[in-house]
Amino acid sequence: MKTWNEPNLSAAERATLRLRGLYEQFGYKKYHLGQFEEYGLYLQFKSFLTGGRILSFTDLDGRLLALKPDVTLSIAKNARLDGGAEKAYYIENVYRESVSSGTMKEISQMGLEYLGGSGSYAQAEVLGLARETLAAVGPEHVLEVSHMGFVVGLFDALGLNGDARAEVLKCLSAKSAHGVEAAARKAGIGPAGVGVLHDLCTLSGSFDETLAKARGLCLNGRMTAALDELSDTVRAVGDPKSLRLDFTLQGDMEYYDGLMMAGYLDGVPNAVLSGGRYDGLMKKLGREMCAVGFALYLDDLKRLPRERTPLDVDALVLAGPDAGAADLLAAVRALTAQGLRVRVEAERPAKLRFGKCYRYREGGLEEC
Repeated sequence: MKTWNEPNLSAAERATLRLRGLYEQFGYKKYHLGQFEEYGLYLQFKSFLTGGRILSFTDLDGRLLALKPDVTLSIAKNARLDGGAEKAYYIENVYRESVSSGTMKEISQMGLEYLGGSGSYAQAEVLGLARETLAAVGPEHVLEVSHMGFVVGLFDALGLNGDARAEVLKCLSAKSAHGVEAAARKAGIGPAGVGVLHDLCTLSGSFDETLAKARGLCLNGRMTAALDELSDTVRAVGDPKSLRLDFTLQGDMEYYDGLMMAGYLDGVPNAVLSGGRYDGLMKKLGREMCAVGFALYLDDLKRLPRERTPLDVDALVLAGPDAGAADLLAAVRALTAQGLRVRVEAERPAKLRFGKCYRYREGGLEEC
């Protein structure tokens, strides 16, 4: 029997069909979450979440619950690791505040999490799957990578701490060289240190070329170790020419401590994929282990063109009202077993686009 094709599906529908098989090939299992979670969990880790307010309500038993604004937190909290590493993928909706409209927004995501595996292998596997995920969604794509340890090492070397560190990181993520310099000067960083931070803000491009430039900025062993780890991970995945290195790609230092990634598709102005290594979050939850994953934002795929076929169905079967249901169904199934899309009508619909036309007569089909 031929496999079913994917005509007239949206990009998000195609993505979920294709990617479930890919993830399951690597041992990930479908993870099912409820819509609600204890509000206290999200309040405790609010800085980890990418968004503003959390939509909460009081349950009938008096507990304060929230419509989940994040999937990673729920998996990290509830994962059972007594049988080895937890490898989960999901297709879920989350609820976050929209910065542009100031209203709550339902966001559809598909992603995966790898908890408790070997750090070097887990990073390489997840990075490779992120690249394959983008390729499955759109042929024209870019995957950017970074490493939080490189930036933390630089901040340590410059003595940048507390609120000043957070402000510089915020400006760095916004790609604001002017903001980075102003925040660094305000924190008392000297001209040499300000110059290094300025260079960091503009440090992006092809992987090998940018990596070489980054090595020239190393001020301590932590920065060098971060670049070595990132290089090993990328080369384990394959050709580094398909990746970009961008050190403005960052997350919250309290939770992220290794690989960072963001994926882009031609025709979509913002990142459609984001993720990284978040051992720090697991430590906050009382679990010291490697944790890495990413999410694909399915709603953003609506901007991509829909793949369409020139036909609505491959075969039209014309059958009168007296046709025996059992024999007619058997004839239709014989066509669908060939991988054809089939529709049964009494007369030819005026606007239906079809390939071959058959007329059902007792005993079988005759081509019109």
